[in-house]
Amino acid sequence: MSKLSLNRIISASALIVSFIFAQNIDEAIRLFNAFQFDKARAIFEELVRDENNPRIAEVFYYLARLTANPDSSIYYYQTIIDKYPQSRYADIAHLEIAKIFIGKENFKDALIILNQLSKNYPNSELKDEALFWTGVVLIETGNKETGYKTLQELINTFPKSIWASRAKNLIPSGMPQKEYYTVQVGSFRNKENAEKRIEELKTKGFDARIVEAVVMEKMYYRVWVGEFETMEQAKSLATKLDSLGIKGNVVKGY
Repeated sequence: MSKLSLNRIISASALIVSFIFAQNIDEAIRLFNAFQFDKARAIFEELVRDENNPRIAEVFYYLARLTANPDSSIYYYQTIIDKYPQSRYADIAHLEIAKIFIGKENFKDALIILNQLSKNYPNSELKDEALFWTGVVLIETGNKETGYKTLQELINTFPKSIWASRAKNLIPSGMPQKEYYTVQVGSFRNKENAEKRIEELKTKGFDARIVEAVVMEKMYYRVWVGEFETMEQAKSLATKLDSLGIKGNVVKGY
């Protein structure tokens, strides 16, 4: 048998194994969604032996959800973080560990991992929930002012999020809200375009964020740069941005 033929056989075998793995994991997920947890767990426990499979992080994620032991859940989530930090389950693994720590009233470790989530996955789709739990942890540890500010950031940035609704219930009524000025450098219907603008600004050394705004029942993703006490300070930044070819308008933050 030629070397070329052998390589083809090996490649075909690998594809077959990968296909079978995908079929099995899809079946396990189907059983999980059908509340047949014991059957799902049995399949996942077999699949976890193949740590080289591209979907292995997904297996660890479901095993974490299927265990009733919080420490075992942390082990599986931490495995995702340590071994598969680029997987789409890495950010949620951080968040789930933090929530387990919060349930144990281990607020110190919860805050550490929430900060890691914020730093390592700034564009995570879970940012609204992460802000909520960060605010809760800060309040519980006595940092109420910072905690309420974090919750207000959640409300301002993600006004339609269910976590923003929950945050409103935690902020004392009548609490004065800080006014500030910022520079808006874009308003997009497509969130991906807003994220591209954020990355462009970050490469130039600017601190920018996306703020969701609903106008005429349509969602817009606004890109804001900086936060200043006075309009003059914001105008100074707008001038600097303009010199770099980035057009922006000074607006009042909310």
